[in-house]
Amino acid sequence: MDILGGGLAGCIAGVLNQKSVIYEAGPNKTSHQALLRFRSPDIGEAVGIPFKKVTVYKGIWHNDKPVKLSPRYINLYSRKVSDKCSYRSITKLETEERWVAPSNFHDLLKEEIGDRIEYDCTITSDILSYNLNRPVISTLPINVLAKLLGKEINIDKNISKIKVSKFIVPDCDVYMTYYYTDPTVMVYRASITGDVLIIESMWDITASDLKVVSRSFGLTGMHLEQVLFNFEQPNGKLSKIDEQERRKFIYEATVENKIYSLGRFATWRNLVLDDVYKDALKIKSLINKDNYEHFKEL
Repeated sequence: MDILGGGLAGCIAGVLNQKSVIYEAGPNKTSHQALLRFRSPDIGEAVGIPFKKVTVYKGIWHNDKPVKLSPRYINLYSRKVSDKCSYRSITKLETEERWVAPSNFHDLLKEEIGDRIEYDCTITSDILSYNLNRPVISTLPINVLAKLLGKEINIDKNISKIKVSKFIVPDCDVYMTYYYTDPTVMVYRASITGDVLIIESMWDITASDLKVVSRSFGLTGMHLEQVLFNFEQPNGKLSKIDEQERRKFIYEATVENKIYSLGRFATWRNLVLDDVYKDALKIKSLINKDNYEHFKEL
């Protein structure tokens, strides 16, 4: 089995499929810097990397004060991150138990894969032709795979870059998230995970934005050590594309080309990594099934 893409989804699939080869178009570096929390310890147990169980508290910050969830703030937040009105993660504010991976989770996965991952590899249709008789897992964005297969899916208006900044908070061990609905504040979400403050925005944050975040968490006056600032993550936020087109392409790629799409950008769904893990297990079971069974499950 071959896996296209060495991001988190591709590396998880690589660990679960020990005989696979992973093709990564970029260099050996960590590309995902945004917040990572898990709903269960299942992924950690499957890949042999222990997760920490934590309790997470959440809230909404608007006009320099905490506010309660309402339709107004749901729409303000959604428009801020996607320019559309839809239900986003802001609607889930319940205090909840989550599991946190080590900060170097991606690097640990790559170490587990070892020499099975090929970096700086130009992924072309020739690779797909070479592997015609072998199943392939693609974590490539859906439009990239479509182009390799001679098709076209336009996602230009349905994807946005994000910026990530990180700071160390002294004497801190809490797990919290604030959503920022004010359109004049560049930040859309900030989280403290242990002693790391992770700030996510659609645009470069400023000193003024950092002060807003500090006030929201009660960190005013504390020295925050900067470790990452306005790091650009190209594949950030996505919004829905035509559902019939999405399903048709994924089905045809699977049945006609033996290419199994895995991950939020490959399937163009707002997934968390827990969902990716479940999908990876489903793919393992689908590989040995015939087209009729594929039709039922896809």
